[in-house]
Amino acid sequence: MEKNHSTANRRAIVVAKRYMGEFAWPTVLLTMLVVGAFIANLALFIAGVVPWWLATLVYAALTYMAYTPLHEATHANIHGDHASLKWLNDACGFVVAPIIMIPYASHTVEHFTHHRYTNQQGKDPDYMLHKMGDGGWAFLVTGLQFFWLQNRFLYATRWHKVSGRERLIYLGEIAFSVSWRIALVAWVATPAIVALLIVGYFLGGFFTAYWFAYRPHLPYRDAERYRNTCSMIMPRWMKPFECFWLGQNLHSIHHLFPRVPFYRYHAVHREIEPILRAEQTPIIGIFSREPVEP
Repeated sequence: MEKNHSTANRRAIVVAKRYMGEFAWPTVLLTMLVVGAFIANLALFIAGVVPWWLATLVYAALTYMAYTPLHEATHANIHGDHASLKWLNDACGFVVAPIIMIPYASHTVEHFTHHRYTNQQGKDPDYMLHKMGDGGWAFLVTGLQFFWLQNRFLYATRWHKVSGRERLIYLGEIAFSVSWRIALVAWVATPAIVALLIVGYFLGGFFTAYWFAYRPHLPYRDAERYRNTCSMIMPRWMKPFECFWLGQNLHSIHHLFPRVPFYRYHAVHREIEPILRAEQTPIIGIFSREPVEP
């Protein structure tokens, strides 16, 4: 059995490596689109062109979408094997971080810890999210605690180990995320802009925490490779909306092969699906959580 597992794993690695290392121009394009649309949405709302409810929904959607470039930058998936373009990888991470209010400098440390100790209570910082399904109050409190964790993780765990330059970058990111919002509220000076910034952010932030971090790891009981997360398959009627998830419903592919860019998840999943099934990777309905047949 162990020999079969090793052989299957090697086959999966061979497939995944074909999709690693490229310069991820689609991620750079996504970064530009998200940042441009985010600024345009605020400008159109302030100008009175876009109503509050629509601007809030767009703000929430862009908050969610901003996390994928941040996540890809964290894994160095934007420059890939092109070391000379690392500056562009980091630039993408830094420019979207203020949208979702997760410092790039801190998230890199937190997220790598999550990968190293996935689903291990007391070690995986994301494990706290297992309470998110315990009712409405737990959903709210756990989500807020998770946002706070994302912002303070570097300070709480590595402050004594990082350089002065890294500390300044981290503090600068937090200061910028907060200050541009305060400046915008002071400039526009209406309750509507305050409501937009708060409601839009939390709608997008909770959507991200729920679908990107909580649901893929349920029921938080297995820490084994191939089984510590899942692939969530959407029903046929939902396929037109699947692109909005940016591939993150196939979270098993990311945890198996973190250097595969998000827009390659589906291709890798199709090729190694028999291996995933043989290794008992949960391949389940995104809502039902029942096993999905091949």
